[in-house]
Amino acid sequence: MHNRILIIRPGALGDFILTLPVIAGLRELYPAARLEVMARGGAACLAAGLADKTGDLNACELSLPGRAPDYVASFDLVIAWSARSHSAYLPGGSAGQAIVVSAEPPAGVPASLFFFRSVPQLRRTAWKPSHIELTDEERAMADRLLAEKTIGGRRPLVAVHPGSGSRKKCWPAEHFARVVSALLQKGHGVVLLEGEADARAVENIREKLSPERVGVLRSLPPRTLAAVLSRCDRYLGNDSGVSHLAAAVGSHCTAIFGPTDPGVWGPTGSKVTILTADIDCRPCGKTNPDCRSMRCLTGLTPERVLRAVSR
Repeated sequence: MHNRILIIRPGALGDFILTLPVIAGLRELYPAARLEVMARGGAACLAAGLADKTGDLNACELSLPGRAPDYVASFDLVIAWSARSHSAYLPGGSAGQAIVVSAEPPAGVPASLFFFRSVPQLRRTAWKPSHIELTDEERAMADRLLAEKTIGGRRPLVAVHPGSGSRKKCWPAEHFARVVSALLQKGHGVVLLEGEADARAVENIREKLSPERVGVLRSLPPRTLAAVLSRCDRYLGNDSGVSHLAAAVGSHCTAIFGPTDPGVWGPTGSKVTILTADIDCRPCGKTNPDCRSMRCLTGLTPERVLRAVSR
């Protein structure tokens, strides 16, 4: 029996969402335990409802050298993710059990399932896809934001995120523009989602359209973005954390994958469609710095993507 559990999850938004089944499984297994979750960039708030406390790794007890050892030692189960054989987030270790999970799953193994099975306590528990619970207040706020940014209340409403954590994972902006234009011609509503690194991609799309026909929501906090995605009928995006977020709130998610393997890193859920180009060299496992053509992305036609989003 564990009474105090700490989960430490460095990594990007998508990495955290792929870890949500671990958090949900531990909550199911230890319903009375105090469960604290620390992650980067505010992602931990997505575990609200499962965790008793969430926090940012850059602004919590773990970021204070004088307090970190005692804080970690106060838990009887600590689970940390690290790409190395040890974790820098376990200064002095824990008085109970410490588990370090590799951030790199073996080839061909779905990351979410690998993370889940790496926790011994969960090996007899059924894995379930990532899921994020939202409140009625969050959904109502999302409805207000969308009412302000969408033109004429068109339905179905499609959220489009043309960015990613790496430009080598991004489908060309001109292809996105062609799909958005076709959706508008069909009478669909479209809202563009823009993160900190997505301004150029969003502007490239809007300059090829009539800007007044497409709303833009910029730099939304994770839970607000999750609520917005939950209120859209469909979603289109790249290999990104936002695509994982769309899948986790139950949106009909179409995700475009280029150099990375969606069988390992793809979003999970019954409403997810993964699109890839039919070429032999993908997935190459990493964003190959010597690849200039990026045929794994440019080879995927707007017509094929439009068909998938329109289904």
